[in-house]
Amino acid sequence: MNAKLPVAMICAVAVCASGCLAEPVCPPFATIVSGDFGYLGDTRWWTLQVEQIPAKLTFNQSGVPANFLEYRWAVDIDSDGDGVVDLRASIDHFAVPDAAPVTTSDILGETNHRLLAVMGGTASEIASINASLTDNTFRFEATTAEAAGLATVTDRAQSLWKTSYRADADVEEQCDDQWP
Repeated sequence: MNAKLPVAMICAVAVCASGCLAEPVCPPFATIVSGDFGYLGDTRWWTLQVEQIPAKLTFNQSGVPANFLEYRWAVDIDSDGDGVVDLRASIDHFAVPDAAPVTTSDILGETNHRLLAVMGGTASEIASINASLTDNTFRFEATTAEAAGLATVTDRAQSLWKTSYRADADVEEQCDDQWP
């Protein structure tokens, strides 16, 4: 019986890896429609278009634990072309401890706009980015002065567009989307 247990665990992990990540379906504000990249001189820019931004979003939802990621619209960047993400341009919000929920149309006013250095499962802020939102499209801008690695980002293939949304503490209630 002991020999069957590891096999069963491997099968359960394999089934979850192929199906669990697709559940649940992301709401329109976290479902990516398209992404683009370009640069002019020292400025790098990315756009991330979602299906639809509602008139208002609620931040610090009562079901989201303090300091948990609640919203993220981001671009993961492989600046050195080695197949590993090393930078992230991100518009995000982590639930604030003991804060009342805030329902607002000012998404950018409630979020962080930052450039992160990514090392495995951790990320640390290295600079702020310019962020804007027009209709359903987020725009991220950073210059090579913010991170030396940005100077080598010249191809759209170096970027992966991602969103994340969490409505409460249950891990199965988090949705993640990526494009392409």
